[in-house]
Amino acid sequence: MRNIGIFLILIFASSCSMEKFTLEEYERQQIKFAKQKVSYPNNEFTLYIPKNWGWKVEKYDNENIVLGIDAGSPADKEGYIDLISIQKIKSFGGAKDLKSEYEYLLNLAKNQPKNMKFIESGKTDIFKQKAYFIHSKSETNTYGESEMITFILESQTEGTFYYLNAGASQTKDVTKNMSIIIQSLKTFEINEIE
Repeated sequence: MRNIGIFLILIFASSCSMEKFTLEEYERQQIKFAKQKVSYPNNEFTLYIPKNWGWKVEKYDNENIVLGIDAGSPADKEGYIDLISIQKIKSFGGAKDLKSEYEYLLNLAKNQPKNMKFIESGKTDIFKQKAYFIHSKSETNTYGESEMITFILESQTEGTFYYLNAGASQTKDVTKNMSIIIQSLKTFEINEIE
């Protein structure tokens, strides 16, 4: 009888680990990890990412994407990786203010491909400035598919915004990995450029 109780606890614990978490739940989990400082080459922004991650400056063929970087984790035992992408974007929808840009992106997110599920969105106060977020994940129930949280922050130029993207593979470690990514993105800081 005691073994049945332990078995039920294990089943409950494993089923809970794959449930969807909210941004607030990811943000509340404080996980210690070694960090490295990343600065965009012109020092426009800085942030701290996990020390064992690689990163690079990206070049884009789209005139609306001003600049950006991508950072990625080493592949886990199963070959899955987690990502951070930061882009400075001239509004694709012509928005001049943060709320309008968020509403434009939210409309796109709610009409995204059928295999992506919208989870939550809204204002967030996890940054030192006003920001919005959109949270979605793959709903194919395929192990390792992506979960994404995109944050939108204003830049110093009207009609131009920072998109901070957190992407985690939906594996048994998704909660821990997404929490680490959110902690990293919270260190994002825009620097004054002369």
